[in-house]
Amino acid sequence: MNKDIFMLSKEKIENKINEILDKEIEKYEDNEFIKESLIELKRLSQGGKRVRGYLVKLGQMLFGKDDDSYVDLSAAIEIFQTAILIHDDIIDEADKRRGMDTINAKYKGHIGVAKGICIGDLGFFISYRIINNSNISEELKDEIVKIYSKTLHNTVNGEIVDVELPLKSLEYHRNMDEKIIYDIYVNKTAWYTIIGPILIGAASAGASEENKEKLIEMGTNLGIAFQIKDDLLGLYSSVSDMGKTLNDIKEGKQTIIYKYAIDHASKEELDVISKYYGNQNVTDEESNIIIKLFDKLGARKNAENLVKKYTDNGTSIIETMDVQNKDLFMEFANYLLKRDK
Repeated sequence: MNKDIFMLSKEKIENKINEILDKEIEKYEDNEFIKESLIELKRLSQGGKRVRGYLVKLGQMLFGKDDDSYVDLSAAIEIFQTAILIHDDIIDEADKRRGMDTINAKYKGHIGVAKGICIGDLGFFISYRIINNSNISEELKDEIVKIYSKTLHNTVNGEIVDVELPLKSLEYHRNMDEKIIYDIYVNKTAWYTIIGPILIGAASAGASEENKEKLIEMGTNLGIAFQIKDDLLGLYSSVSDMGKTLNDIKEGKQTIIYKYAIDHASKEELDVISKYYGNQNVTDEESNIIIKLFDKLGARKNAENLVKKYTDNGTSIIETMDVQNKDLFMEFANYLLKRDK
């Protein structure tokens, strides 16, 4: 990955986010309630990796546009991400986000949940306004708003399934089509993390409908690979620091790793999985039993093969496209998919 371009873009995006939210805070100087909410939105907007914002820039660069017109659009995407993470923290009852107290942890009880919902909603509406106020033609703006709306819609659809699926029985999970898990991967991860941002950048640079369809196909494959990689990291990169591993196991997170394991487990092994996976009181030692069992059943190896398969599918599509700065995109894709945290 070209770190110089990435870091410069990250700095510009962060400056724009702060500029936008500072103006909002100043606007409500006489309203302590809205001002406090905006200060919280700004606080939790700090410290992001800006992956999605950078993908907006790369989307433009693929089609020969290399100026700062991406910055407003990237800021909108990043504020949207903060907003949806605030809602995510309520769903997960998380205490920390980006090393800071979540809204629902900082303000205890019902007020924390209520404030989190309102602040997340505020972030969504601000992000829409940023796009509507951006310095691009009305025609392109209309197209970008449509892409953005579809991204939000798909993301929430994926979240709905992701929230409710762990509540189903082990027997239900064994009998269900794994397509349900891939639907989560495509809607919640691929559109949210890759397709939406890169498509917005491409559209703002005047990409053709044919090329945008190819980007959707490419982003679908890379998004699936990205999520399976994330699932692997969630189980296997944190054995010494059990935080994320314990969360994934406690929540009974529905992944292709889990699905493969229960489809290939014996009755005795299913009993072990049923006992610990999705158990809110699981210990470090019990978590390790699940990790080792999944490995023994071949679930880890299968997931690693799937990451390679979907990565190859996605990169082969971009390789066939007649676009510019392809090398920058490939470097960044490899960075996302070969990361170790």
